[in-house]
Amino acid sequence: MNQLFFKSLLGLAGISFLLCLSQSAMALVRSDVVIIVNSGSTNTIGYRIYVSPSGEVNYVDGKGSNRGKLSHKLTQKFFRDVKIAEPLSNLPVKLGCAKSVSFGTTTTIKLAEQQSQDISCPGNGKAKQLDNDVIAIAKALNVVNVSKSQGKPLPPQNF
Repeated sequence: MNQLFFKSLLGLAGISFLLCLSQSAMALVRSDVVIIVNSGSTNTIGYRIYVSPSGEVNYVDGKGSNRGKLSHKLTQKFFRDVKIAEPLSNLPVKLGCAKSVSFGTTTTIKLAEQQSQDISCPGNGKAKQLDNDVIAIAKALNVVNVSKSQGKPLPPQNF
């Protein structure tokens, strides 16, 4: 009986440990960090950019991962535009937005539990402003869609 109790207790401790571990893994990205995700295309590798309110940035593209810092002006503008566009899931996509089969990509932004649709096909001024911000951020960091033949695939996003 004592052995059964001990094994049950040990099992509960293991489950508690795994639960804590999974919660900390989900907390790897703070809830105030905006994640920009470009899907890539048939011929290109996408990218992910993690932007903090301080302008500190982590990003990964077909060339690898890196860190950077955005200007205060661009950071403030981006976060202001994100706030104006909330809830991000309600941002409309332009109907009939044509994209190349080989080179067409989608770009979404995520903040906490909110995620936009494809802002590269903006359906209103708020989505267009965010698309412009993302283009400026990618340009400032020199983040591009690298050809699949010249880059390496992105690591999995584990959250």
